[in-house]
Amino acid sequence: MNIRAGWRRTAGAAAVVLGLAATEARGETKLLGPLRIRDMTPFNLLRLDMLPAHAVSAGPGSWAIEADISYSNTFVMSDNVMSYLEARGGRRPLTQADANAILGLGQDAYYVDGEFGLLDLTFHYAFMRRSSVYLTLSAYDFTGGFLDGTIEGFHRTFGLDPNGRDLVARNRFQGVLSVEGVKTSFLSPPVDGGMGDPVLGMRHAWPLRGSRWGLVLDGAAKIAWRGERSFLSTGTNDYGLQASLQGKYSRQAVYFTASAVRTDGRAFGVPLKHRLTPTLTAAYEVGVTGHTNLVLQLYASQSTILDTTIDQLKADKFQASFGLRSFRGHMIYGFAVTENVANFANTPDVGVALTLAWVALRP
Repeated sequence: MNIRAGWRRTAGAAAVVLGLAATEARGETKLLGPLRIRDMTPFNLLRLDMLPAHAVSAGPGSWAIEADISYSNTFVMSDNVMSYLEARGGRRPLTQADANAILGLGQDAYYVDGEFGLLDLTFHYAFMRRSSVYLTLSAYDFTGGFLDGTIEGFHRTFGLDPNGRDLVARNRFQGVLSVEGVKTSFLSPPVDGGMGDPVLGMRHAWPLRGSRWGLVLDGAAKIAWRGERSFLSTGTNDYGLQASLQGKYSRQAVYFTASAVRTDGRAFGVPLKHRLTPTLTAAYEVGVTGHTNLVLQLYASQSTILDTTIDQLKADKFQASFGLRSFRGHMIYGFAVTENVANFANTPDVGVALTLAWVALRP
């Protein structure tokens, strides 16, 4: 897909979301805000990712503990790797000899196959009305997984291109990267998992008088407190700013979010370079029962890797999510599914997210 066309389609879909939310429904429901899910693309995984701001009103002394579990199946490769695998033939896992051959192509190449798990544990505290701070601790898990067969079956059922999945073994964690002169191969994860970098953030909300709209500003920093660690930290601090426009109606709401993150360091051995990465999200939330809401969300972001000859890797990322969340007493439960919708060679095929939060609100 043409990059500009992709962004135009995202903007058009956002306008449709706004139109849907402009019509009030009867009754009231507890609106929670957009889906707070991470972009699980490999080179984004270790950098700061500004999660869309929640929409829960809280007075001084309110607090919450939020656990977000994300799990994604990633199978991405450049065209030259696909050509190598087709010439190799057969269905078998990559060997070190295959990795050496790909790294010896004399050009940028990448292949990443595996499943990525992430637990974000966030502590929120409101120290003033509409002002709060938060701390996020992250834990990663890397595995060959179990979803490959399910995804291949889905592709067969709907006549979709397997995109090379039929050329390699299932449920293996493997990768080969040759980007910007840096050559990396990992035919199994260097680590099974571990703790990532903590994130500190502050948020403030302003209601826009005379309307149902409000503005939320966030600032956050990811602190690389133990330096670079393979698969766990880029080794540098990241800083981000985010602005969210939230329009709430009786049983539905619309959310627009724009953020920019200044990143640096290395992810999976590849330099991210010192750059500012923009991201846009649009979400529509509607109450479907007295306690449960449905959320549709669109995501668009610039790639973290731009200094490469591989067009697929530096293409913009477009993803769509669908989720359900329920608020009962002090507890919030949620489930969401994320699917890539364009430029499939640089984003996960599918991801799922679970949310569990305990919220203690004060007026």
